[in-house]
Amino acid sequence: MAGILPTGPRNPEASARVRTGLALVLDLPEARTGLLTVCARLLRAQDRVGFYAELAAPVREYLDRL
Repeated sequence: MAGILPTGPRNPEASARVRTGLALVLDLPEARTGLLTVCARLLRAQDRVGFYAELAAPVREYLDRL
């Protein structure tokens, strides 16, 4: 998920380029639904998958801005 989110914690510059390049798609209502679904699944699995636990805080911040 990091690097895919508009403000990925591992490489913000790459994340910004991806967000800019995919803006026409990511700004569609269907994409918002998909992003919310992915974020919800990640947050639900954070206790089972260590890497997801690491992403939980940035995902919550992202959801606050969505």
